[in-house]
Amino acid sequence: MTKKCYLIIPDLAVFYTDKNCSQKIATTIKNALSHRDLIICSTMEEAKEAGGIISNKQLSRAGIIELEIADDEILSDQQLLNFCDIILSLPTIEEKEDRLSSVIKTVYIKGFQLPFIELRTEKREALQVASLIANLKDDSQLLLSQPALLYLRQIHNKLLFLLLTDYQFFLNFENWRQYNAREAQGNGCVFDLFHGITALCERITALSKMSVTNLEDIKELQKLLSDSIFSGSTEKRGGVFREGYNSFPLVADAITVDGINELLLRIRSDNQADGFRIGRFTRSNIISQFCSAMSGIIREAQPWKKFKDEDGVTPEVLHELKALEQKAITEISKKQEKYASEDIAVIVNNFLQDFKPHEEVSSSNFWGSLLYYYGDLASTFRRNSPKLELQFDHQYSRDHALASAGNIAASSVNILDYTDDQLADLAKEIYEVITQGTEMIHLFSPEPKLAEKWANQAVNNYNCAITQAQSVEETIRIIDDLVHELEILHLFHDVNCRTNYLLMNFLFLSKSIKWSTEFNPNRLDAYSSQERVRQHKLGILRTDSIINNQIELVERNERIDQIYVFNKAGGQSLDYSDKELSEVEKDNQYVQISQQFVEKLDKFKKTFENSLDERIKKYDVQSTGQGTTSFFNSVPKECTGFAKALKQFREDYDSYTFFTSVATLGTVTEIAEDIKSLKDLTGFDDTWLSLRQNENKAQTTTSFTPIYQTK
Repeated sequence: MTKKCYLIIPDLAVFYTDKNCSQKIATTIKNALSHRDLIICSTMEEAKEAGGIISNKQLSRAGIIELEIADDEILSDQQLLNFCDIILSLPTIEEKEDRLSSVIKTVYIKGFQLPFIELRTEKREALQVASLIANLKDDSQLLLSQPALLYLRQIHNKLLFLLLTDYQFFLNFENWRQYNAREAQGNGCVFDLFHGITALCERITALSKMSVTNLEDIKELQKLLSDSIFSGSTEKRGGVFREGYNSFPLVADAITVDGINELLLRIRSDNQADGFRIGRFTRSNIISQFCSAMSGIIREAQPWKKFKDEDGVTPEVLHELKALEQKAITEISKKQEKYASEDIAVIVNNFLQDFKPHEEVSSSNFWGSLLYYYGDLASTFRRNSPKLELQFDHQYSRDHALASAGNIAASSVNILDYTDDQLADLAKEIYEVITQGTEMIHLFSPEPKLAEKWANQAVNNYNCAITQAQSVEETIRIIDDLVHELEILHLFHDVNCRTNYLLMNFLFLSKSIKWSTEFNPNRLDAYSSQERVRQHKLGILRTDSIINNQIELVERNERIDQIYVFNKAGGQSLDYSDKELSEVEKDNQYVQISQQFVEKLDKFKKTFENSLDERIKKYDVQSTGQGTTSFFNSVPKECTGFAKALKQFREDYDSYTFFTSVATLGTVTEIAEDIKSLKDLTGFDDTWLSLRQNENKAQTTTSFTPIYQTK
């Protein structure tokens, strides 16, 4: 018979999703044993009370592990120490997890509990994926069966943010609040997301007037989505294409070997020196080092002894400052041997000309103020490079890329003559570097004008191809081809992924395909085409799951919300009891930021139902013999069938059944006009019928290919 006991693990809520979580747990227990501060509790209540040994500021970062043991012998210091040593000696992550799972059954973190075997995000995603695909029979399930906005309106208002954010955050006990807190300036990034989706929904019901996609539409969407993030910028950056090179990191959760291989094949095929490249992004930190050097040089030179404060910033003072600046440039040039001293001088002098640090401090105690100001600037620019330095870093990194093609510098690897097998091997090497976390690898986007040219080509290709799509999967792939291209081109200064994610889902809805709630939208970057299509299908099934499990999800979201507000108000807890959370004062921030979208959905429902009611009344007149117009004096027999179909549509909102059943009634002019009007109102796409019919036909002739999990 087993018994349970409980251990408090500091920082467990911080590292529980790390791939080496098991190693960290074993290390933490071992360290606690060596410091003799490991507390083993026999009940959960004891563990909660023992949480008092952790400093109040660290309490919310801690977690509790529940052990199931056969006897108390394993709890002796020596036995625990031996057990931890065994864990740490195992060679693989999987072996460490398996061994720990023999005793650790449940983990309590962030006010929630999880089975230990589901601690890592990858495990929980895999379990969800298995659940999602279990009931998928064919691709027709990915198609809308009702007007797009009524489909979205099925989702509880409190869960609408899930359409707009990475689902992985919600799986890790975060909601819109944590997402918004990362970019809270202006109205907040979640407000902008709701603003963006509201604007797109305005266009869903006007598809007959907007049959193509163009870059101006995409610019306008990005402008809406970046309103808050650029709210403090002195430059116009929203809805504006970037002027210089840029890049973005390829992160472990958003890459696959096949995805990287496709990017390498693309680089080889393009054969453009100013096109895509893959490589290490190296930050020079020239300005940070210059500012640090200036602070030290001023401190060492003590120029305040030579000049009186009451004299102010005289020409002599500026001359002395210039000499010290030159000394700092020389000093960092000697340390930065891989960069040309001329380049360093240009970057520093441009910074001094634009920023003018000496004009930002008081003339009284000038040198002392400047010394500390340069120290602060060193910290600031260690985190964020100024514009010219960033451009230099991009060019330097491109010149030392791991993969490029065309007329390039010898310092960059040219893959033009690589065979497919060599590219496949390089893809594996790059994947290993990224997943091991040893270096930061970036995808470097093309020169701005070339990027815009390729974006226009992608849009034109989309507009041609989408009209020829014969199946749901082909439609998804064509839309994915466009948004993937826009994503890797990275046309804008920021908010590229959010723009492309919303654009993708808008295009899905416009083709009567359901919304895809993606686990990680950044997988648009470097998953292969086939893998991305799979992600989109899973995302559609995830949206269905949200709709079908709203009660449970609303309760989870409510608890996440209460815990966030509790912590923000200064509260600290290990388990977040109902009593603690009941004292949390709720705000209406979410209601305010989502209101525009909720009102749009409610307004559409009302308009839709009123439109049907008017037509039902119109076509029902015949049955009462009250018709007075020439149309109703000789009522065509089609009107009876149309009235019946309208009533059914009003009851079940089933667009497919309605438009299929009335397809033959369009011989009557007035009915044909009403059918067209309802298609415009609902955003019905005529290709929808053919897609569904093709899917139904495919079911009778071929077996369905399931969505297999990517390894």
